[in-house]
Amino acid sequence: MSTADEGIDLDSAIAGVYGGPLEEFIRRRDALAKELRSAGRKDDASAVKGLRKPSRMAWALDTAVLGTDGAVDALDSAVEATIQAHASGGDVPGAIASLRAAVREFAGHAASGAGHRLEEAALANAVLAVIGKTDAFNALRRGRLADVPDAGGLDFLSSLPTPEQIPQPARRKPPEAAPEPSRSRQREDRLSAARQVARQAAAALADARERSEAARRALSGTESKLRAAEEQLRRIETEVRALRIERDRVRRESETAAAQVLDAKKAAALAESKLDRPTGS
Repeated sequence: MSTADEGIDLDSAIAGVYGGPLEEFIRRRDALAKELRSAGRKDDASAVKGLRKPSRMAWALDTAVLGTDGAVDALDSAVEATIQAHASGGDVPGAIASLRAAVREFAGHAASGAGHRLEEAALANAVLAVIGKTDAFNALRRGRLADVPDAGGLDFLSSLPTPEQIPQPARRKPPEAAPEPSRSRQREDRLSAARQVARQAAAALADARERSEAARRALSGTESKLRAAEEQLRRIETEVRALRIERDRVRRESETAAAQVLDAKKAAALAESKLDRPTGS
């Protein structure tokens, strides 16, 4: 069946565009747009033609969604569980630990789908950035992420609703029952502690990113120095080889000259011995 058939599932066709090799994205997109236009589906063709080629990092995350069943569902569940833990005063550290595990697992799927051309640590940071931005996370859920946001990560935890903003189930109380301020206070204290954990996690992430960038710069500088030292070493080795050749040449000339001097001395001694003999003897 042609992809431009009237009964085609457009979402599936677009998934095929995003799910293939990144280098062929433009060709697949334009081919699908052309088939849709030929079938009279001009609006769909225009929408497909407007699809942006994803960055390599975003494409790797898309491959995890499109190529691994349930990968994004596990990540989505972990995010939802973390939000619920913050909102209800539940086990926030445990929820964050589970979220980090889900992020690492998703990053592993992405690295595998990308052919291990990207590091899992970098992909994990990208996932944290995406889940912190609603639009980006929605695009990732569909496997259509084009760019990884610059900010995000665990910052999304700071925008969680307060307990007063969460709908509470109706409770039947006797008319004389009074609110329990201590319970409300406890919930606020738990939420405050949860936010503090989130801020600490975000700060730790920012510090890790800063240290990673510093290490990258240091590595780059070291590699530059190493290349310069290697180049200098090659020049020195070339000069040493030339000096050795020159030394051997001079040594041979010296040995030849010494032999010639010895022969000259022998000839002079012979001539002197002849001069010392009496004439006529």
